[in-house]
Amino acid sequence: MKLENLIDFEWLNEPENVNFADKEIRLVANANTDFWQALHHQIKKDNAHFFYKKTEGNFSFVVKWRFENTTPFKQCGIMARIDERNWFKASLLSKDENSPEIGTCLTVQGYSDWAGAMLSDMPNEIFYKLERRGDDFVCYYSLDGQTYIRLRQFYLRGVESEIKIGAYLASPQNESFEAVLDEIDFA
Repeated sequence: MKLENLIDFEWLNEPENVNFADKEIRLVANANTDFWQALHHQIKKDNAHFFYKKTEGNFSFVVKWRFENTTPFKQCGIMARIDERNWFKASLLSKDENSPEIGTCLTVQGYSDWAGAMLSDMPNEIFYKLERRGDDFVCYYSLDGQTYIRLRQFYLRGVESEIKIGAYLASPQNESFEAVLDEIDFA
């Protein structure tokens, strides 16, 4: 990853601890951060860290994250966002070290859903790919950067033109979480 390729990227909720190196970005998620909208449970969080680029039209976007562990509910993933009430995210998380899960969340008009699938082992790195073709979005993940598995196809209401696409990091509980962003690639 070359830093000059990131010149058009911006932050929503920049973390306190970010280190840009030649080929990686090392980040520490602040504690008690998340993207989640569940109004029926009175939970509304929009304070996680999102490093994004505004784009229009069709695209393919890939990010690669590295991390040592994902203690409960820590997340590093990929996101497409219109605004606080309309967005999509995909990430790896676990309730404990023995239950790694890959999941997606689609938030429409302020209501978040969650769909996940269990993984047999907790990886130390993961690739995410998000593609847009017309009105359709498709999200994939890969453990090797070669073979991608489709996670979800979806429609994101309200995308007439510009959308924010990027990598996100969250630590919903009372401790921080460190991860390394190794790759960001737009096509």
